[in-house]
Order: sequence, then structure tokens, then C-alpha cells
Amino acid sequence: MRAAGRSRGTLIGLLVAAVAVACATVPITGRSQVLLFSDQQVARLADQQHAKFMAAAREKGVVVTSADASDARNLDTVHAVGRRIIDAAGLASRYRWEITLLRDRTANASVLPNGKMIVHTGLLPIARNDAGLAAVLGHEVGHVIARHSAERLSQTMLAQVGVQVANAAVALYDPRYQALTGAALGLGAQYGVLLPYSRAHESEADHIGVLLMAKAGYEPAESIALWERMEERGGSRGPEWMSSHPNPGTRREQLRAWLPEARRYYENRALPLPIR
Repeated sequence: MRAAGRSRGTLIGLLVAAVAVACATVPITGRSQVLLFSDQQVARLADQQHAKFMAAAREKGVVVTSADASDARNLDTVHAVGRRIIDAAGLASRYRWEITLLRDRTANASVLPNGKMIVHTGLLPIARNDAGLAAVLGHEVGHVIARHSAERLSQTMLAQVGVQVANAAVALYDPRYQALTGAALGLGAQYGVLLPYSRAHESEADHIGVLLMAKAGYEPAESIALWERMEERGGSRGPEWMSSHPNPGTRREQLRAWLPEARRYYENRALPLPIR
């Protein structure tokens, strides 16, 4: 038991030391974050994920190309809006950007932390116009700026280690309660730590995204209209505390609060993004 206690103490000490040297700051919002993974590590993981995803998409024949007459205009729009958002973010030279349009009904878009942007055609009717699309792509690029992928990996690792240490302590005290306590700790980490952080990341990406779309020359108020359309399409939802994303109503309220700040960049695109 003493050996187990020493090992646990050593693990906690190493964890505290790692957190102490891994503190970072989100460039635009100024929020402090813990990053246990480097940009290079996360980019390598994203490269692997993207390669598998694109191989499957090409096999299904859903990748839109310039030769697809029916979707050529949509492809041009996605490329144009995506490039303007990337330029506004100041990331044009940071990654080898690839913008892909997929023929898919899902209303979705994503930007991986290696510069790979994917847009589904199902998003376009809800985006409705270039500004609506810019709101979505600004949000996704916002995740990249804030290094949310690395932070989520770090949070998951920290939560897992925390649960393991606490569960080991319970096992030493009374092994009969280990299974029950482990399940409770896992739920606590999920609903008390990981999901709230996920919602915070989504809100932060909304904040950064509305500034990016405004700086790229798109009316920032369209981000609010976009979430009105999203809510109309989404149907009923569960409680916000059980979700990885804020409810559309919450997102609209937050965007309204950020609108005066965004409008400064819409009216003066040369204005540099805030550094906090």
C-alpha cells in the first residue's frame, strides 16, 4: 500500500509539473488553457484522420470537383469564402490549406488543425448566402486559432488520469466500492468537466468566428440569422448541460453581445485582431 501511495504521489507530481509548463493563452480571447500536446503532434493525428476520411469519400464518389457541372458554382463559392476567412485569420501561410466540398446531405463543415477544410453540400441551403457560410467557416477556423483540438486531448488525458488516481485511492480504502465509484467518477468527469469545456470551446469559436467573418467583409449579424435557421431545422433538443454544444438560443444571445465588437472589424477590415 505504501508503494502504491508513493507511485500515486509520483504520478500526481508529474501531472502537476506537466500542467505548470503547459499553460498557454488563446490569442484573441485571452483565455488561459492547458496544452499537453504540441501543434505538430495534433497536426500529425489530423493528417492520419483526414487521409482515411478522404480515401473513403473518394471511394464513394462524393468529392465535388471542378468537372462536376451541377456543383461547380457551389465549389467556387466554398473556395472563395473559405479563402477570405483564412486570410482574415492570418493563417494563409501557416498550413498547406485544402478546401473540399462533399456531396452529402449533412449540414456540416469542419476545419482540422492541419489546414484541411471540409464542407458538406447539405450545409449550403441553411447557410443560404455567403455570409451564412462565412459564419460557419469562421467558427471552424476559430477552433484552429484557439488550438481546441490540442486542448481537448489534454483535458481528456487529465480527466482520465484523475479518475484513475481517485479510483486507485478508493480501491486501497475499500475495494468493494471500486466499480461503483469508478462509474460515478467517470460520469462526473464527463458532465462536470469535459462537456462544460466543450460548450466553452464552441462559444469561444463563435466569438472568434464572428470577428473573422466581419474582418473578411461579411455582415456579422448574419451569424445570428444562421442560428435561427439552425434551430428551426434542428427540432427538439435535450438539456444544454448534457450537450457538447450550447443551445442555439444561447449562441444567439452571445453573438448579439459580441456584435458591436465584430462590427468594428466589418467597418474597418484593416483593424488587427485583438491580442489579449
